[in-house]
Order: sequence, then C-alpha cells, then structure tokens
Amino acid sequence: MSKEEIAGIKLKNLEDPIRRALREYEKESEGLLKFDEDEASRLDLTPNKPNSARSATDFRFRGETVGKLFVIGFKPEDGSGDESGYKLDDLVVDSVYPRTTRVVPRNKTSINSEGHLTVVRHKIEDPHADPELFGGTFDLLGLDGRTIRKIGELGQAQTVSIENLKPLTTLTVGYRTGSDGKPERFGDPHAVYSSVPDAVQVCAFLAISDEIYQKYGNILSSLHPQEPRQA
Repeated sequence: MSKEEIAGIKLKNLEDPIRRALREYEKESEGLLKFDEDEASRLDLTPNKPNSARSATDFRFRGETVGKLFVIGFKPEDGSGDESGYKLDDLVVDSVYPRTTRVVPRNKTSINSEGHLTVVRHKIEDPHADPELFGGTFDLLGLDGRTIRKIGELGQAQTVSIENLKPLTTLTVGYRTGSDGKPERFGDPHAVYSSVPDAVQVCAFLAISDEIYQKYGNILSSLHPQEPRQA
C-alpha cells in the first residue's frame, strides 16, 4: 500500500465525493449544520488506529462551533474499537468476527448521541470504477454479557440499489422510548465494523456531548436520523 492509498484506492479520488456528500448533509439540515468540506475531505492515513484513514475538523451549528466531525476510511475488517474500556482477553467474540481489539466496544460516557453519516463506497477490485456516493453498510457491535456481537446495522441496507443511494444518518448511540415509556439508552458501549469484503467505505461521525445537548438540544434531529436496523 502506498502512503496515499487504502487497499489500492487513492485517497485523492475520495476527496470530491466526500465534499459533495457533506454539502448534501448541510442541505439536509437546512443550513443549521456547517462543515469545512475542503479540510474534511483530505484524509490522512492512520496506521496506529483500528481504521485506515481519517480527518478531524470542527463543525458548526447555528454558526457556533460545537464539536468535531470525524470522516473515517475503512478497508474490509477495519473497526473503531479499542481496549480503552474493556480488554479483549476478558471477552468472547462472536465467531463471525476476527478476534482483534478493533471489535472491542468502547464506552460512550458523556456522549448524549452520535450520528453515523454515509459518505462514499469504492469497490476495491476496480480502482478506476466510479465511487458510490452515499454508499456504505457497517455492523454496530455491542456487548451481550461478555460476548461481542452484532447489535445493529448502520448506513444503507444491502438491498438498496446504487441509483437509489441518498444521504442517510444512523444513530450509533442515543435514546429511544422504552416499553415503560421512559427514555432507554442504546449503543453504549459500541464499536463500528466494516464487514463488506470488497470495498473501501468512508463515513462520518458527529458526536453530541451531554454539555452541548444541554445547551442546544437535539442537534442531530436536523439530519432526520434513523435508529440502527435490528441485527
């Protein structure tokens, strides 16, 4: 792999699709959210992280900087997990996933909610193919006791055709109404995992801290987020 590629896909070829996607998410929010598309589109390789490339830029809500937008490139079997909260040696991993720290769920303490934005998918077998704007499907992994397993699916359903791909925000962590009518937290802890075997996938994450939520309310509602699809 050259220093400017992920699995044979040039990072330069992903810049324009990333810019285009982020502009569409701004439109989706009716201008409430603003991103630095040019800086966010320039991914740097991350050999010491569980995924392959990323950018980190400020994002604004109603004109005020409120957090970081992380745009992350995943090759097959990349994840977002680490051992900051749990040790792999203490856990069992569902047999469909590799036994690696990349799948170890992370605690989301002080995060009220987090949105996963589909950005672009690029097939590996043909580096010259057109990128699939808003493509991307990821597994959301959590803990069932001591077992790491799939608890949901993020991004596009596998049945969605290329011509029907559109901006899609999925919550990785947040609150839903429980059976008792009270707020029920989901997705904490979690890891995001790229199980698609033949593509580089780029997505973005917007985390809303408890502090920012208290000040501005549900910022992510401007993107009309969905809950993860059930595993």
